[in-house]
Amino acid sequence: MILLLVGGSVAVGVLVYLILKQSSPRSSAPAQELDNDTVTVTKLQVALLAQARHIQTELTQPTETADTATPKGLSELMHESVLALLRSPEYWTHVSASSQTLGTREAASQAFEQISIAERSRFSAETLVNVGGRIRRQAMQPAADEPASYIVVTLLIGSADDRAIINPEIHTTEDLKTALQVLGGMTSDYLMVFELLWSPQDAADSLSQDELISEYPHLKLIV
Repeated sequence: MILLLVGGSVAVGVLVYLILKQSSPRSSAPAQELDNDTVTVTKLQVALLAQARHIQTELTQPTETADTATPKGLSELMHESVLALLRSPEYWTHVSASSQTLGTREAASQAFEQISIAERSRFSAETLVNVGGRIRRQAMQPAADEPASYIVVTLLIGSADDRAIINPEIHTTEDLKTALQVLGGMTSDYLMVFELLWSPQDAADSLSQDELISEYPHLKLIV
């Protein structure tokens, strides 16, 4: 089992071992999806106005206390993350979503890791790390004279679904709300791996507009 919790001056995240763990059929879901090797990797990324600073605290608290060594604890963490976003629709500004379905767990693990590395490479430093329950923090000072503007939250999910679980074409607040509600309804049977990242991790910090544009150019304005 590998348990990794990692954060940066612009993010904090959770990565759990379940992507390579063999699933066994459960009565609450179709055996053909839970018993095969097909995995769908989904990324949902949301930018919020910096006035939503409460969301950084709402994400930090469950991340530090969730029992991510179990499917139930991991599922609860994802649900708490989704709820934190759903409670703040008035602050949503930009969004990006992607979904890919892979025929083997090895391919899914590789795809998940590639996305994770790409997202973590945007961080200037890791300020919160938890490996096997051992937490290490690094204090970071917000950059001086930088206008505070945005917070970016990323949900990266590997699930036992045999097809896309959300529509990657998200343009409106209603589209985003629907996607979050779908993710919030996922059961622990289906959730195989989950990584949560947000940028910045510290509630006293935020991203400037220039930082948002340079680090997250793929984000599209919500209309």
